[in-house]
Amino acid sequence: RLAAALDVAPGDTPERIVAAACAECDAALSAAARRMIDSASARENERGAFLARWHAAEPEARAALFDDHCAIFFTQKNEPRKDLLTKAIVVAAPHVEAAMRREAARLETVLSRRAAAALLQATAAVAALGGAMLTRYAQRKDEGALLDYDDLVMNARNLLRRDGVAPWVLFKLDGGLDHILIDEAQDTNPEQWEVVERLAEEFFTGASARLETRTVFAVGDAKQSIFSFQRADPLAFLRMRDHFARKADEARTGWNTIGLDISFRSTEAVLAAVDAVFRRPEASAGVALDGVAIRHHAHRAGAAGLVELWPPVDPLEPPPMAPWEPPVEQQRRREPPSRLAQAIAATIKQWLVRGERLEARDRRVMAGDVMVLMRRRVPFVTELVRALKERDVAVAGSDRMRLTDQLAVQDMMALLQFLLLPEDDLTLATVLKGPLVGLDEEQLFQLAWNRGRDTRLWSALRRRAGENESFARAETLLSALLARADFAPPYELLADILGARGGRRRMLARLGPEAADALDELLAAALAYERRHGPSLQGFLHWLAAGDIETKRDLDQRGRDEVRIITVHGAKGLQAPIVFLPDTLQVPMRGPCIAWSEDGLPLWRAHKGCAAPALERARALSAERRAEEYRRLLYVAMTRAEDRLYVCGWNTRKTASAGTWYELIAAGLAGTQGSESFDFAAPASLGGDGWSGKGLRLVAPQTAAPRGDDRAIDLRGRTEAAPLWLHHL
Repeated sequence: RLAAALDVAPGDTPERIVAAACAECDAALSAAARRMIDSASARENERGAFLARWHAAEPEARAALFDDHCAIFFTQKNEPRKDLLTKAIVVAAPHVEAAMRREAARLETVLSRRAAAALLQATAAVAALGGAMLTRYAQRKDEGALLDYDDLVMNARNLLRRDGVAPWVLFKLDGGLDHILIDEAQDTNPEQWEVVERLAEEFFTGASARLETRTVFAVGDAKQSIFSFQRADPLAFLRMRDHFARKADEARTGWNTIGLDISFRSTEAVLAAVDAVFRRPEASAGVALDGVAIRHHAHRAGAAGLVELWPPVDPLEPPPMAPWEPPVEQQRRREPPSRLAQAIAATIKQWLVRGERLEARDRRVMAGDVMVLMRRRVPFVTELVRALKERDVAVAGSDRMRLTDQLAVQDMMALLQFLLLPEDDLTLATVLKGPLVGLDEEQLFQLAWNRGRDTRLWSALRRRAGENESFARAETLLSALLARADFAPPYELLADILGARGGRRRMLARLGPEAADALDELLAAALAYERRHGPSLQGFLHWLAAGDIETKRDLDQRGRDEVRIITVHGAKGLQAPIVFLPDTLQVPMRGPCIAWSEDGLPLWRAHKGCAAPALERARALSAERRAEEYRRLLYVAMTRAEDRLYVCGWNTRKTASAGTWYELIAAGLAGTQGSESFDFAAPASLGGDGWSGKGLRLVAPQTAAPRGDDRAIDLRGRTEAAPLWLHHL
């Protein structure tokens, strides 16, 4: 199928296509070469000499020079050159230019065929590898009698379509199935829709085994379809809506399509901003999929709201160095993401200190009111967690964490590896320089240098422990841990290191308060390991390193007063009175390594020689769909805000791409009635890391009675509604 789609004949390979092309040679190229050699241009002389060699060479020799030959006619991006010859040659010998144009057209066809053959080879190879992996994976599941989530869906679908079995299954279900509810229907994939369709077939065929009226109820919003990596398709949601409407009409039963234009969550200011952004075609493409303009009505009419667009953070120029100054000192330079993180943290701290009020709720702002939504998990998250903890602002940390990527966990793993193999000099050096021991560079050099070829670093430390206090403290700690390593379970050993022996305190002093989350998750992982395996230190380390453990935490913790930092995907279904959108000035550039054609065929671009037209079309289609989901993700992000929305971002040294969230929001707000420009200045506490500029603001004043506070507090173990007077003290 792939060969037919790419128009690759049986037996065609890139080498054979090039060999066949090199067997042909236009005699007129010889005349072109002579004209170019006689030209006054040195560049033309060189190209003419190459053409002459090409024309005189045997086909086998031409094949080796094929790419150099193509470079005369095409740019490095494989685009045809506009000027193949100098103007003087074109005027004097038009037939020479015609010969060059013919050769360029011939080579363009050859390059396209070669790319298609290379694409076929690469895709066939990755398909063979993938097929073998899937076969082995299926065997492992069969051996353990296991089913994964996809198996459940596929088996249910196959059961409902199998000849001789499906009618009986549907008959039995028809006797006991009254209602079908599909929640988050916009994120349903095609196989799941097929299961729903099969189950609902009997709903629209008249009398059944049950006399009750049976219903299909689907809750979904195509504008919020953001899970394409799980194969969700918003257009499939619209197709299934039309399918059930048609079935209901044919069966003469009722069908209602209810619009989702009333928001019970957000204030009028937030909704006005959302409507303004997605009123423009640049933003609504791929979002307003059913052709209906996006417009919301606020259930919370009259509630105070605010939308602010901060000016972006630009990179700072590095300070000039004095002439002839050797670059031996580390220059302090904060990158834009770090400066923005500091500004957000300082702003939240100011709110908490001065008692900033949420007018719509008639109470003070609390840390738990703030949610920071990220499009990607980038280092900015770590910077923001650090900045908040430095200011004693309660923060829940990131929603996901890969344990082995955390510096604190890496330091602990190095210590455990030393306890298993004290003869590993490099690991011991890592431990000695790490926060648990804390030797400096000079002390480590004194210990390691000139100790003898056959002397291990651990032996040197034990021998020289009496020389100074640092060596003695390190030797005492490591010796005590070595004595316990063979007897204590991993969790008990880690708890001893971090607790009684002061490891947590040293870690946080060196790495910052944000390391606490990683250490807590490491302890939790040790407990989880011991529940399933024998308490082996070596086994735990192998399990930790090989498992690539990623912890996922539910940050919908309504009882905890902490700032939440979460991805937009993770925030689906969540909300907060105050939402920050910091990651708004970058667009997704890298698509999946395998592109899919319109008829569902995989195409793998293993190298640039695979850039066949079919692949470029598939990649363009993928980029378009990726951009549409990027805009739907913006819709989801903006509508998480209940009362206030703050939009900010940072620039890099590269020019920002077109169509960023920041650009779409700025364009929408600029044309919104009631929006105004204001002078923004980062908190003064940032000093030289601050920035200022013009921002945009949309404010809706409080015109109705404040909404009652729906938060709850724990009073002596009982959860009760917080009394209103509590917020007026």
